[in-house]
Amino acid sequence: MKKYNKILILFLILSFLPLSLIKVPVIILEDIKASKTIFIHKISPNDQFTMHWMHSVELAPWEETFYIDNNYKIILDYTRFKAFGAGVPKSAGKKTFVKNGWIYFAEINKEMPNLAYGISNFAKHTFYFKNITLKLYEMVPNDNPVKIYTDKLSIISYIYKKLIT
Repeated sequence: MKKYNKILILFLILSFLPLSLIKVPVIILEDIKASKTIFIHKISPNDQFTMHWMHSVELAPWEETFYIDNNYKIILDYTRFKAFGAGVPKSAGKKTFVKNGWIYFAEINKEMPNLAYGISNFAKHTFYFKNITLKLYEMVPNDNPVKIYTDKLSIISYIYKKLIT
C-alpha cells in the first residue's frame, strides 16, 4: 500500500507540474482601486479589442482599437470618433480618413504598456473582445480606473483566476 501511495503521489506531481510551468498569454482587466481582476482571457498575436465610450465634451462616441503583437504587447491600431473637439489633434498615425460618418486616425502602431481608463456612468465605457462585450460602467464603481494589460500566467494560475472572476 505504501508503494502504491508513493507512485500515486509521484504521478500527481508529474501530472500537475506542467500546469504550473507552462505559461499562457492573457489579457487582464483590473479594477485598480479594488485590486480586483474583472476579466481575464487567453490571447494570441493579432487578437483585437476595442474600448468604446461617449466623450464628455463632444457628447459623441469614441473608440480605440488595439491589437496584440507577436510579443503579446498591446498596440494602439486606430482611433475613431464622430467629431473633432478641444484637444483633438488634426491627425495621428499614418492615415486619417472619414468612413461612414466616423473620422479615423489609423495605423498609429503605438505600444501601450500602461493602458488605463477612468470608468464613468456618463461615458459608458464598453470593452469589446472577440464576441465578448463588457459594460465596464456596470462592473466597477463610477470613477474607478480600470487597467488593461497582458501577462503570461501558468495554466494553474489562469484557471484559478478564470474561476474567481
